[in-house]
Amino acid sequence: MNPFRLETCLYDNERSDRRIQVFDRGENRELRFGNHITQSARSHSAPERLVLDYTRAMASGMVFRPEAAEILHVGLGAGSIPAFLHRFFPRLRQRVVEVDPEVIQVAYRFFDLPRSGRLRVTIGDGADFLLATQERYDMIWLDAFHAEGAAPQMSSPTVLALARERLRPGGWLLDNVWGSDRAALRRTVQTVGGLFPDLWSLSVRVESNVILIAGNPRQPLDRAVLRERAYVLEQTVPLEFSHWVERLKNGRLPPE
Repeated sequence: MNPFRLETCLYDNERSDRRIQVFDRGENRELRFGNHITQSARSHSAPERLVLDYTRAMASGMVFRPEAAEILHVGLGAGSIPAFLHRFFPRLRQRVVEVDPEVIQVAYRFFDLPRSGRLRVTIGDGADFLLATQERYDMIWLDAFHAEGAAPQMSSPTVLALARERLRPGGWLLDNVWGSDRAALRRTVQTVGGLFPDLWSLSVRVESNVILIAGNPRQPLDRAVLRERAYVLEQTVPLEFSHWVERLKNGRLPPE
């Protein structure tokens, strides 16, 4: 049976540059960009939990800076990760930069993105924002995707260098890279590794999302410290931090 037959389309708008769709499929509500790739998903029965593997992997990056006060997100999608962090890290303030105003409208209308002073959403190009802003952040999360995969400009040397400049001392960069293009992935790893002394990678699945986590911590981090932080976070946050910590690779790519 084709699972896509068992779905209901709630929203479908096609433009010259992008098609935005919202479907209810089984337990989940999904955001898509004109194909069967689920960009974001929200559970009807457990909306507070992250559905997609890549969102859980990326959110596990909080073990690197659990006390973060300010996070910048480039790319919104349905807002799954910002909404999750807003709920379970109540002292955290977030700024989201999203280039497409329609994506923002869909996130509020269909995915219950919180309207909160702790979660500000700005319409704009992420690279332009990084160039213009004078703000500094504890973490910067690059998660800008289109129908074909990750937006390539967000992994350019120029943008990655700007992101480093916009981090506070001890800050961390999380870059969600599409792993199917191994040559592009290796170029990004080389660029990030040249900008930051500490580099970790987290592969979600073969030829899928690879999360690069890079920083210049005040004190070197090892897996034992990350395990301790994961255990503490799991007492209050519904996310398998320990699972993802064990899958982290320090300074290396996932195997071919």
